[in-house]
Amino acid sequence: MTTTTALDFARLLSTRAKIGYQPGMGVRSNRMVANPLFDFGAGRPDPGTFPYDGLVDATARMMKEEGDQALTYGDPLGYAGLRDLVVHKYDLFEGLKIERDNVIIANGSGAALALAFSAFVDVGDAIITEAPTFSGTLAAIRRHGARVLDAPVDAEGIDTAAVRRHLETLRREGTPCKLIYTIVNFQNPAGPTQSLRRRKELVALAQEFGTIILEDDAYGELRFEGEQLPSLYALDDAGCVVRSGTLSKILGAGVRLGWLAAPKEMIPVLQGFNFGGGVNPFMSRVAVYFMRDNLKPHVELLAKTYHQKRDAMLTGLWEVLGGTDVEISKPDGGFFIWIKLPTGTDPKKLAQLAAEQGIQYAQGPGFFPNGGGEQNIRLAYSYETVEKCYEGSKLVGQVIKQARA
Repeated sequence: MTTTTALDFARLLSTRAKIGYQPGMGVRSNRMVANPLFDFGAGRPDPGTFPYDGLVDATARMMKEEGDQALTYGDPLGYAGLRDLVVHKYDLFEGLKIERDNVIIANGSGAALALAFSAFVDVGDAIITEAPTFSGTLAAIRRHGARVLDAPVDAEGIDTAAVRRHLETLRREGTPCKLIYTIVNFQNPAGPTQSLRRRKELVALAQEFGTIILEDDAYGELRFEGEQLPSLYALDDAGCVVRSGTLSKILGAGVRLGWLAAPKEMIPVLQGFNFGGGVNPFMSRVAVYFMRDNLKPHVELLAKTYHQKRDAMLTGLWEVLGGTDVEISKPDGGFFIWIKLPTGTDPKKLAQLAAEQGIQYAQGPGFFPNGGGEQNIRLAYSYETVEKCYEGSKLVGQVIKQARA
């Protein structure tokens, strides 16, 4: 009788798969609480804003008009109607003029960003990111094996002086910087909107040093305060900026539709790493049939909803933590509040107390490429109701106080 030996697949892994892999590791999760009473962890859109009836109607209309095309393979660059919708969206909200040929559709913004990393980043290549920055993108960057140099974030966004120092150091080493990754609006997790001065400086640096800026703008439409500023893509005249966007925050995360806007010459290279047969031709059409008639009013509803939630959470936090040296962000839009804990707070004790109260939040270290963040937490006000944002944030304040030495 022949004995079968289980395949040792680990020895066959690619270089990228081996990065961060350990035998026996399970599926990773950032959840501290299995069934939280107050879910302030991930940036999940409010289910109450989902246009259920509108999507049912849009699906029916789409199937009558384009059902045969929706259920077969599609354009490798994505459904033309969705690319046209992206063009329209940029014009409507920003006055930015681009063309369909500048747009490639991907399976959400995470996949869109991964297209850029795959196209430009080899193992060991140097890139620059913000510190802190979005943990999900950090995971993708690490899987590509990049050497990550970080630049701090302040009230104006990424510190362009720090970016210049990194670029100059790399130039002296004879090492190119492959790209600069930045979140320009309501930076996730820290909250600031990159100032116009910094935007112009960053574009100038990319042009001077011959590198790419990967501009992540997942939340840009969800502005409820502050001034609309031109994107890095709009400010660039040298083909240095690639910009990502998504319908996840303004339609539904389950839609899984994002895109890159890039110079036309880059699009074929990016397409080489995309899915065959076009990205979700069916859902792309449903999204277009709903959004082309409802884009502006739906976004206005979302901005009003998230504004109320942000204010409720800030009110609850300050009612309890006022008088301490806590630092709490006040973003002009988006989903998140970033907190620097009061002096003397024990983050491990805080995590334990929060879990006992059923509070889910994101811990700071996961947002830093090269260490740090132990005294930071991120709260998402997007998912819970206004009432739970207020009550839950007061409870967060109470456990923070209890966790102080």
